[in-house]
Amino acid sequence: MKLQSILQHALTGIFGCAAFAGCHGLQKDNARGTVPSQVVRVDRSDLARSGKNAVHDGAPDDQTRISNGDKNSHEQVPNDTKQANSTGVVKLVQWNESDELPSPDPSHQRLAPSDHELSMAGDGQVPPQLAQSLGGPRDSDIPLLSLDELQHLAASTNPTLQQAQSLVQQARGNWLQVGLYPNPSIQGEGAANNAPMDMFNMYVKQDIVTGRKLKLNRAVASHDVHRAQWEAEAQNLRVVNEVQIRYIAALGAQQQVTVAEELLKVAQEGVRISEKLLAGEQVSEADVMQARLQRGHTQILLRNAQFRAAATWKQLGNIVGWPDLPLRPLDGHLEDDVPDVNWDIAYQQLLSSSPLINAAKSRVAAAAVQVRREEAQPTPNLQLTSGVGRDFFTPQYMMYTLQFGFTLPTFNRNVGNVTAAVGELHAAQSEVDRLELSLRNKLASTFRKYQTARNQVITYRDSILPTAEMNLSLTLKQYEAGELDFLRVLTARRDLFEAKIEYVNALIDMRTTAIQIEGLLLTGGLDPLDSNPTPSNHAGQTASPGN
Repeated sequence: MKLQSILQHALTGIFGCAAFAGCHGLQKDNARGTVPSQVVRVDRSDLARSGKNAVHDGAPDDQTRISNGDKNSHEQVPNDTKQANSTGVVKLVQWNESDELPSPDPSHQRLAPSDHELSMAGDGQVPPQLAQSLGGPRDSDIPLLSLDELQHLAASTNPTLQQAQSLVQQARGNWLQVGLYPNPSIQGEGAANNAPMDMFNMYVKQDIVTGRKLKLNRAVASHDVHRAQWEAEAQNLRVVNEVQIRYIAALGAQQQVTVAEELLKVAQEGVRISEKLLAGEQVSEADVMQARLQRGHTQILLRNAQFRAAATWKQLGNIVGWPDLPLRPLDGHLEDDVPDVNWDIAYQQLLSSSPLINAAKSRVAAAAVQVRREEAQPTPNLQLTSGVGRDFFTPQYMMYTLQFGFTLPTFNRNVGNVTAAVGELHAAQSEVDRLELSLRNKLASTFRKYQTARNQVITYRDSILPTAEMNLSLTLKQYEAGELDFLRVLTARRDLFEAKIEYVNALIDMRTTAIQIEGLLLTGGLDPLDSNPTPSNHAGQTASPGN
């Protein structure tokens, strides 16, 4: 009971002094709030929207709150660091030192593939008719695999999406930690007055953080959360775009197998006809040998096309996140939805909606607040110590102690860190300019490839392929009439085959570059993600983000 009485007096003294020094005001600044939300998937058109849902459009109004150790104290971080103008371009606005962040959306969680998805993806066995060729005849009982199914599957199984969510969670944890108030310390002391160990003192120590350092810590970390969210959105687009690109590549490989199979049938028929004509002494043996050589060459081309199709399927399974994705015929055609991309629209969309640019702008905002945080560092914190003691020989007398102090910023005024923070701010601003120019340069190169491929597609479709087919048909008729030799037939077949293969390649290039442009030039669905939080000074027992 005596010890309890001593502790009560000590705590009463320390917290009374803390309230006098302004502790209550600081706690009021850190009023109710939320923790940064996890990454969710959004459409490209939603990336430039403003407000606290600039990244997470459609987030629920209810907010999940995380206590920082005090039942009545929660923290929030700025939610207005970005806003969109009438053109949809996201720009930074002045930080107003509010403390809000978007709430977590529990509906956007990474889930394992459902039983329905697994059943729709097959049983893991390659159907015999598909083992020969992706483009050959298939059993009608085998369901087609659509792009939507692949996208849904990738959202559940691609590891980089979980990694991106984890990095957002890391940034949220850093944001929470850097704003926590320092813990008090309690110390007991035995002393001798009139007899050995006849006196006992209890001390409670507390650092009072001044200069709004904790609030500035949270402000810096909040922009780092926004940066992590934008980078998670960028990774989401990378996966979405990469799945589409691999899907197009698999479709193209499937069609190339079909073309090679058709050519092999024609080559086999040419061998049969030439052997029949040789028996009738209408052609020489050299013509038969030439037909057999073309058949062998076509068999090699078919086998190579099958190898290519198998490789593209494995790549599709890898980007989806299911390396053993069972082989199934794909639903769709390369000629579907031939895109018509406009340079001006693509460039404006890239500047206004690119998650990479928005992430870089978030880093600029964090660096700007970091300068203020470094400038506030020399403001000394108040150190309070409250104590109570009792002499056991004279229990009617109690001794109370109140001490306070602070560090004089005489020799170290944090000038070096302020200078470094200003340099980081200038570097971050230059990075935004560099990134915009780099993306424009990449867009120019990709757009040129798109224009070239689209021109080839139109030329092959409207001119070269019809001409090659007509040429082969006329050559066959003239050969059967004895007007042309067999070498002309072989040449016409080769020309048609090469035209079809080049047409498919041009389709693949056109569709792929269009996906890259419309997908804000984000590809690499399996590239590693780096955690690069913005540094923030610590206060009390709090730690810097990432440390």
